[in-house]
Amino acid sequence: MTKYTILTEKRLKDIEDIIVTSGRIVTTDNIHKALSNKYTKFTLKKRIFDLKEKGWLVPLKRGLYFVSDITSRGFLGISPFVIANAFIKDSYISLESGLSFYNLFEQMLRITASITAHKSIHYEFQDHTYRFLKIKSELYFGFRTEALEGYYIKIAELEKLILDFIYFRNDTYSIDLIIEKMQKAKDLLDLEKLFSYAQKFPVTTKRKLGFILDLFSMDTKKLHRSLSKKGFSKLTSNSKIFNSKWRIYYEDRFAP
Repeated sequence: MTKYTILTEKRLKDIEDIIVTSGRIVTTDNIHKALSNKYTKFTLKKRIFDLKEKGWLVPLKRGLYFVSDITSRGFLGISPFVIANAFIKDSYISLESGLSFYNLFEQMLRITASITAHKSIHYEFQDHTYRFLKIKSELYFGFRTEALEGYYIKIAELEKLILDFIYFRNDTYSIDLIIEKMQKAKDLLDLEKLFSYAQKFPVTTKRKLGFILDLFSMDTKKLHRSLSKKGFSKLTSNSKIFNSKWRIYYEDRFAP
């Protein structure tokens, strides 16, 4: 459990200077810039250690800290999306976390999922998991920047979120989930953008997308014309029924 002590006037001023300069998610360099005019290099190192020991600087990972709220002395109130983008700047929120952002997923999430072109990795912080999935660099696109709680986060566009979902997932629960959410959000989708983005993905992703869109009686002619008539794919790992139009196997529960 993190220990907090009563803030001395000097500690309070240091924390205020850090927050004013760089916000509540800071790097070691940010802290140095905020406090270097007050301390020597040696003393500053001791000040950082002191603030860590007393619980006012909470390490997220090496060289990255969260500045605890001076009033509540807690971490609550900062969105996990902000923390996720702080862990890895070159990443964007997607999958279930993206659905939550668009108010399409009601359950409380204990995992924040992000996509990155770097290696897959996860972090654990205060009973929450931050999971980063690696995607090929040519598929690292389709996100935008949004303002959130005084910070900027990167979030997948709805069309890219759907493609990420069916690209990474092939279990029955996940496909069932994305079909349900696409049904709710179909009027919000930009089909031209969805089909344009889909062209960059492997053929299996395009087949899965086409099959799902057919369930909603959406116009998929353009997507279908772009597909190879050779080979086959699977909607889920348990799929056994063949759909000749999309050359994809599916489970009975997903029958058109």
